[in-house]
This record gives sequence, structure tokens and C-alpha cells, in this order.
Amino acid sequence: MKLEKISDYAVIVIALSALFVSIWQVRLGHQHNKLSVKPYLDHHIVQADSMMVVSFSNNGFGPAIIKEISFFSNGQKFDTLEEYLKSSGEIKNRKGSYNYGEGTIVASNSDNLVVKLVGTQLRDVEVRIRYIDIYEEEGQFNFSF
Repeated sequence: MKLEKISDYAVIVIALSALFVSIWQVRLGHQHNKLSVKPYLDHHIVQADSMMVVSFSNNGFGPAIIKEISFFSNGQKFDTLEEYLKSSGEIKNRKGSYNYGEGTIVASNSDNLVVKLVGTQLRDVEVRIRYIDIYEEEGQFNFSF
């Protein structure tokens, strides 16, 4: 009789332990999946042949979906690159650019032009990119040129 009760309790403990381990493994798998598709943004500035090329790339495994991109110069915020270029007079030095907006998808292993300008000097512009990943986790990437 006593041995039977101990056996019953042992079965319950084993079952609860198995349930705990299963839940823990599902959570670990979910965390792993989120990390495996996390974007990793990086920037590049190439100064050569009297030109400066500013770009950013996504070296992560998942896409970054832009929520907002802003440019800051001399304490002023610009919602688009075009606004900054016009306000600063750099519009005449532009040889190429791309305006990114909300919803733009930055694919994995992509290189994305921001601006190509005549002159190799840095402009003291801060770029702030707010983005989400496919799990809708927010991130922010800042760089200057």
C-alpha cells in the first residue's frame, strides 16, 4: 500500500518534470528563432575620387522594416534626405541618393545607398533609423557622415 502511493507520486513528479522541460524547450526554440532572423544594420562611407558615398547594409539573417528615418544637422531635424540637402545647400553636390520611408524593407545581405556627394569631407549629419524585424521587435540604428 505504502509503496503504491510512492509510486503514484513518482509518476506525477516525472510527468510534471517532463511538462516543465517541454515548455522550457519550446521557449528556447522561440528565442532561437527570433535571434536567427534578427537584422544587423551597418553603415559604410567610401571617400574616393573626390566623391563620398554613404550607404548602409543589413548583415543579419532577417529583414529590417523601416518605421522612420530622420536626419539631424546643426540641431535641426529633417524627415527626409531631400529636406536636408536643400536646407544645407548640398543639393548641388548630390550625384545620387535614395529616400527611404516607412515600410521600406531592407533585405538581408543588401547594400543600400543613402547619398553620393561631390567632395570627400564629412558633413556632420546624424542618421537615425527606427525599424522592426519580422517579429515586430523594435530596433534603432544611428550613424553619422
